[in-house]
Amino acid sequence: MADTNSPGTLMVGEGVFMKGTIKVPGVATVDGKIEGVISADTIYVTNNGGINGKTAANHVRVGGILTDTTVANKTLVVESVGKVIGSITYADLEIKRGGVLQGNIVKVKDGQPTGYVMAERNTPAVDSSEE
Repeated sequence: MADTNSPGTLMVGEGVFMKGTIKVPGVATVDGKIEGVISADTIYVTNNGGINGKTAANHVRVGGILTDTTVANKTLVVESVGKVIGSITYADLEIKRGGVLQGNIVKVKDGQPTGYVMAERNTPAVDSSEE
């Protein structure tokens, strides 16, 4: 069987369940389910995938569901069918129409928290300075 993963990558396939602490130096693609702690340079949760626990990466892209604690040191992208619920920290954020961000949300700049927002499911953000 040919190895399709590059060194330092992880692919959790559909139907696979992993539990524990996982450290990935490169890209972690989750099409199955993970419970526990995962850290990587880049984490991609597919539409079928889910992570319940502590997730930390420079870049996080979510098409499935992430719950508990999420830290995106650089970018957090929530796809149109993605859900990120819990304690969320990010530097740069993109939410596609239909994507859900819910919980305690903190934007960081240069590693320092710069703001705190409470968001509810399917509630659009409103800039109070525009009222």
